[in-house]
Amino acid sequence: MKRTVKMTLKERERQVRRQIFQSCFLVACVAVFVFLIWKLKALLLPIVVGALLAYLFRPIKDRFQLSWLPHELRVLSLFACVGFCLFMVFNKARQMIPDEKQKLEMKVRLKYKMNEKFQELFGAGNAEKRPGPIAQLIAKEVGPAFGQVNQMLDLDADESDRFQKFSKGFKGQPPTEKRFIEYFEANQTASTYKVVIREPAAVPEAAVPAPAATLEAEPKASLIESLSIWILAPLIFLFLGFDNGQMRRYFVSLVPNRYFELSLTVLDMLDDAIGKYLRGTLLECSLVGATLAVGLFLLGMPFSLALAVGIVSGLANAIPFLGPLIGLVIALAYSLIGENIVSLIPGLNPQDLAIYVVVLIGVTHVLDNVVYSPIVLGNAVNLHPLVVIIAIIGGSELMGVWGMLLAIPTVVVAKTAVETLFKELKDYRII
Repeated sequence: MKRTVKMTLKERERQVRRQIFQSCFLVACVAVFVFLIWKLKALLLPIVVGALLAYLFRPIKDRFQLSWLPHELRVLSLFACVGFCLFMVFNKARQMIPDEKQKLEMKVRLKYKMNEKFQELFGAGNAEKRPGPIAQLIAKEVGPAFGQVNQMLDLDADESDRFQKFSKGFKGQPPTEKRFIEYFEANQTASTYKVVIREPAAVPEAAVPAPAATLEAEPKASLIESLSIWILAPLIFLFLGFDNGQMRRYFVSLVPNRYFELSLTVLDMLDDAIGKYLRGTLLECSLVGATLAVGLFLLGMPFSLALAVGIVSGLANAIPFLGPLIGLVIALAYSLIGENIVSLIPGLNPQDLAIYVVVLIGVTHVLDNVVYSPIVLGNAVNLHPLVVIIAIIGGSELMGVWGMLLAIPTVVVAKTAVETLFKELKDYRII
């Protein structure tokens, strides 16, 4: 009897020592993990991006089932197909980028149209049109900022020289259209709108910038360092793309048997939540982009440009509020410099295109919040709007644009993990 009690006491002491050791080991692992994350935080973003791309690629890999083809060859063939599609898309996008002549013409036309619209609205410098007191007040406040925009759009000596060469035919291009030459000449006498130009303050000798060679070397070194870090993203994508469940099985095997089912449940719930969020967000962005593209095309924007604005705004809509804002800026710029606009909707005045664009963006945003997001996403992202705004602002402070993009999925993952974990711990009577 005494021997049995003695053995029981030893077993309890051993169990206590085991729990203390496991607790200390867990705390040490967490401390080391946090320390490594802090020191290697520059590597965190490329790893997350690569893992996210691999996660998006996984449904395509799962659907492409060929029993007679080995797993590695199947993944390689899918990589080749995805790479070819991306190449075609980027090649098409590259063709839509304006060349040197088109950039100069766009700059000249933008400045001319902006000044023309300013004259129409406020009658600045126009003796025949006397603006009212409200218009005069607005012109007085907006004038200096408008003058700064004018200065930004001014062609420097080199650009003016190249524009004049293009006007006569240069680098195998046809001569510039007469209207652009007229715009260029009119811009030379454009009003400055009372812009106050301050003389630059004297720079102390200690603040004299470094030689040009040093300034050029620093950006190159920074670029090389960024490229060496971001090479991780495609490598992570490739290795996770070839993974056939080995990593998941390995990490699950480390979990004690008592928590085995709990771990599988949490992983399945996370996988389901992330999948619903990504698929829902992709469909929601597609609907927003399609709505903007069709609406702008009906308002008179060329199909290729309307499609490009729809695609850019749709992709940017993954960050709440950013997609409609980008679409609004681009569409308003086109409504300002567009010429010979013919709306496909009868009865619309092309001169009021800017108003129609604002209405279209507003309707699209309402449709996104009232129809697209609730129906497509459903309960996948059941977050309070205040949480969304705080997450986006916090993400932008931590990682800039990438932080804004990853803020919502991170909150969704954390919310799902905590809710599922506590629910399962209660169901298994662990807590």
